[in-house]
Amino acid sequence: MAIFEFEKEVPAQFASAAIGLTAELLRAELETHQIPSPPKIAEHALAFSTHKPNAADTPNNRAAGRIVFLYDPSQYEAWGSNMRVIAYGKSPLESNVVEDTDYANYWWGTLELALVNHAARFSNNSGTITKMISTGVGGLQNEPVHTEIELRASWSPTEDNLAPHFAAWQDLIADMAGFHIGGEEVVKIARAK
Repeated sequence: MAIFEFEKEVPAQFASAAIGLTAELLRAELETHQIPSPPKIAEHALAFSTHKPNAADTPNNRAAGRIVFLYDPSQYEAWGSNMRVIAYGKSPLESNVVEDTDYANYWWGTLELALVNHAARFSNNSGTITKMISTGVGGLQNEPVHTEIELRASWSPTEDNLAPHFAAWQDLIADMAGFHIGGEEVVKIARAK
């Protein structure tokens, strides 16, 4: 069963590439919904948002993300294709991870591993990894330091099948929420003795 509806009529190539976006790709730990596509990026687009719900029913989620599939009949040179994927994910960082200087390589590697695990074929990948640290001052000086990681990435599918790209993104967000990239088990991190 498809998990989306196109907002307008789309070319056959894009419709065919999206046909595999079905409920079977959804990670059970996440809540995923189609959202309005951003205007003016490409002639045609399909967008989704996901998050790991917080059991305390507060606005703070353990991890969240968006993915947008773009299609333009006139191929952009930078894309190397007439399709492009834009992905975003963010999650709070544990306090003991804040000082890790290799966080960017870890999260970029996690995305690449997820793409490989789902046999997603792509080229022209690029992105940024940002670590944000918030420290309270003034009336908020007693608040604990809050740290988040934010990943922004894009790549061009090299075949007309968006399903593996969507599945890889689901795995990335699940991993950011603390779930194993290949399944629903919670990742266990051993403490140093």
